[in-house]
Amino acid sequence: MKHYLPAWGQSLILVLIFFAGSLAAAPVQLSGINSYSLAYAISMAFPLGWAWLASRRNRLQGLGYVPLDEPRKGSFGSMLPVFALAIVATPFLGVLMEPLTNLFPMPQWLQEAFEQVFDTSRPVDLFISTSILAPLCEELLCRGLICRGMLSRYKPWVAIVSSALIFALLHGNLQQGMAALGLGVFMGWVYYKTHSLWCTIAIHFTNNTLSQVMMYLFPDLPMTATYANILSGPQYTALVIGSVIIVAAAIYLIYKNYRNDQSIISFALRPAAGGEEVGR
Repeated sequence: MKHYLPAWGQSLILVLIFFAGSLAAAPVQLSGINSYSLAYAISMAFPLGWAWLASRRNRLQGLGYVPLDEPRKGSFGSMLPVFALAIVATPFLGVLMEPLTNLFPMPQWLQEAFEQVFDTSRPVDLFISTSILAPLCEELLCRGLICRGMLSRYKPWVAIVSSALIFALLHGNLQQGMAALGLGVFMGWVYYKTHSLWCTIAIHFTNNTLSQVMMYLFPDLPMTATYANILSGPQYTALVIGSVIIVAAAIYLIYKNYRNDQSIISFALRPAAGGEEVGR
């Protein structure tokens, strides 16, 4: 899909195609199959299939490309420290996003819908959909296609924030969307610095899997429970301060590793195989 570089309008079309895919997947749930992972796979097949066809068309027309995954090691000399720093920062970033998500309480009907989707009595289906399919498909769509396409056109901060907004919109509700916005900005920035789609997949996997672990460790907690509800005042304050330190340190170390502009992967359009000048 490296020949497909969606801008704002095309990115919004991809979101609409995803929601159309969700409607197409509804009969799976209504038929009694009761497999959220299958329904999710059908939903994601629509925008990713569209992107594959568009990329194939652009390639046949001789249009240029930007690689989806082309990591550079930076001054660390390895991608492993970047992976480790990003993964360690992920749960603490969730702590820092919590006050923002708490501004928008989850309505009862949405809470009941989530309880049906995140059914802990079906751990395999939940793990496949949340920890495998979601990180792979959503990162390919939101970072590998949308963020990459915008990085080839706009200033980095515009592309990162814009792709994070679309990532939030993809979740279809304000409560998840606010958390996705903060995580999306972080993952977009990491993708810009590393051009490693696997790095953002690892971040996404960590975030989603930790949420599942918390559900299994504390089955009696409602889905709307927050750290502020669970911990005492001093404990919560200590957690927030610690989270600020850890996230800031991880961001600083990643930034320092790619501080030299020469070490940042270029998202400039590359010429087609024939070497001719091409457009988008």
